[in-house]
Amino acid sequence: MQYLSLAVGLGLGLTGLSAQAATEYTGDKVQGIQVISKLDVSDLAVGQHRFMVETVETGTGQRWYVPVMVAKGAADGKKVLLQAGVHGDELNGVRVVQQVMAQLKPAKMKGTVIGVIGPNRSGIERVSRTWAISTSGGEYVDYNRVQPGKEFGTAPQRQAWLMWNNVYKGNVDVAIDYHTQSTGAAYPLFIYADYRNPEVPTIAELFPADQIKKDPGEPGSVETTFIESGIPAITVEVGTPRLYENDMITRGIRGAQNVLIHYKVIDGKIEDTAQSRKTYIGNEMTSIGAKTGGFAEILVKIGDDVKKGQKVAIQRNAFGDVVAEYTSDKDGKVLSIGTDVTREPRALLVRLLSINPAESCNKGC
Repeated sequence: MQYLSLAVGLGLGLTGLSAQAATEYTGDKVQGIQVISKLDVSDLAVGQHRFMVETVETGTGQRWYVPVMVAKGAADGKKVLLQAGVHGDELNGVRVVQQVMAQLKPAKMKGTVIGVIGPNRSGIERVSRTWAISTSGGEYVDYNRVQPGKEFGTAPQRQAWLMWNNVYKGNVDVAIDYHTQSTGAAYPLFIYADYRNPEVPTIAELFPADQIKKDPGEPGSVETTFIESGIPAITVEVGTPRLYENDMITRGIRGAQNVLIHYKVIDGKIEDTAQSRKTYIGNEMTSIGAKTGGFAEILVKIGDDVKKGQKVAIQRNAFGDVVAEYTSDKDGKVLSIGTDVTREPRALLVRLLSINPAESCNKGC
């Protein structure tokens, strides 16, 4: 697959991906932090930098600001993006990015690391997966399905366009986008990775993940848009939404550090990887959703091995009567479970990751 050819029609002008104007300062400050409208890491001095990036207008004409950290190394090297908060209720990655950035020593680095916190400003302020649009009475949009955006689109589309053209463009060689499961469900440390890109398997397997899915990507996501423009990227799902989990954060940090060591951005020893963790790598994901409403009891745990025909969940009505039972239609490993007891029709109960030998990478790995 020729990834660069897929960039045509993205609306990014990705043919000029390596070109970037100088950092543009607005002259404003927000809480003492300099405001910029465009980032160019090449014109920054060696060291740690903090910016507020001026982005999309609100309905009153004010602006959202995205916090961006840059660690500029003393020598040239890879430019690595660490991002969290594309979905506003998925927050473990925020602490990962903060800690990785704080530990970097630019004078000893070769390359640049960029940390972006909460590009989905609407979602992260509301602790919600979606971006809330107020036009015409209101609408909720998945910000991770509108990439790379539109210059004169809706607010989330314009926000995506501004981030791609004013922050990512020309500043990123490798991208790690941190997420968690959505509210009401839970993941282990899990990675979506498009193994058709030659660098992605290495990047993904440098993380001490519990599970990895060889995945063709999701149109409109940050990860897939980078991949389609020839930049290796992965989506790292770091556990449970809306809270900090120390083990998940620690492993998310270790994975990022391993990637930086691999690309010689920092010195160190690569340790605690997919190989040492004996990470389960699959290529097929199956979601078992509720057929009716009711109070759900999940009978399996994340990481459990499940056999075809095994009962994995039941639902009861308000009187305690069983109204539905759910079994797996294949062998696999439990990847995700619904954590909310009440489940409406189609809500997630159990998600399995499995290995399908018949699937080829051309069909999605």
